[in-house]
Amino acid sequence: MKKILFLSIIVGLVLGVSSCKRSEIDDPDWNGPSSFNILLEGSVSPALLLIDGRIHSSQIVVRVTDAAGNPLVNRTVFFEQLPDQYSQKQLDWGYFPNNQSVYQRNTDANGMVSVTFYWPTQYYSEEMWIHALLVVDGRAYKDTNIPQDYIRLTMYRTGDAASGTAK
Repeated sequence: MKKILFLSIIVGLVLGVSSCKRSEIDDPDWNGPSSFNILLEGSVSPALLLIDGRIHSSQIVVRVTDAAGNPLVNRTVFFEQLPDQYSQKQLDWGYFPNNQSVYQRNTDANGMVSVTFYWPTQYYSEEMWIHALLVVDGRAYKDTNIPQDYIRLTMYRTGDAASGTAK
């Protein structure tokens, strides 16, 4: 009985020591990115819209990169107008090329997308937002895990628009 117990302990120690060696797989980086490892960052110029009843435009630029900062080529970015960054309601106050209220375009060799946004001619609110969203599997999912950015536009009444009423 003692021999069986002694052999069991020896076999257990041999198997335990040999199975605890980690020589092939490293621990993941503690500071590494999570999720899709894709960053989508947008900006607009000018961001201050002086609503005077005439058509003006702003240039929206979005950059799509991986976590290391390398540009992602030929990725589709979807643009829409929202009343605030928490809303799901699309607006049609201004418009993108071809008089579209929403727009999508692919990134270039630098991972950049540039699109012209034509301002509203009427004053509606103090602010509006352009939502830039990465298209995944042919769809623009509104999900917190999808790379996206909210770009704020501020509107002020000027000139003839000052006498108009807000809608």
